[in-house]
Amino acid sequence: MKNLHFKDTFKNFLFDLENFITIYDKHLHVFNYQKLDKLSEKEIDLIIDNKKVIIEGNNLVVKQMTKQELLIEGFILKVEFKYEK
Repeated sequence: MKNLHFKDTFKNFLFDLENFITIYDKHLHVFNYQKLDKLSEKEIDLIIDNKKVIIEGNNLVVKQMTKQELLIEGFILKVEFKYEK
């Protein structure tokens, strides 16, 4: 029987994408965002490609930030995508 390498396959799938968002526990990880547009405890807005990503919640804070990645912590209530023209 052939061994399945789901972890490696999934990791390769994710990193082949130009950008992605993952949510787990009280964290939201964004890969390859273009701009942090708004920052407050209740709402964080990001620009990713032709989309505005609106993250709503309570006690939202940016825990880590690089040029490409963002880690947000807090009680995430809603993530909304709005396509810009």
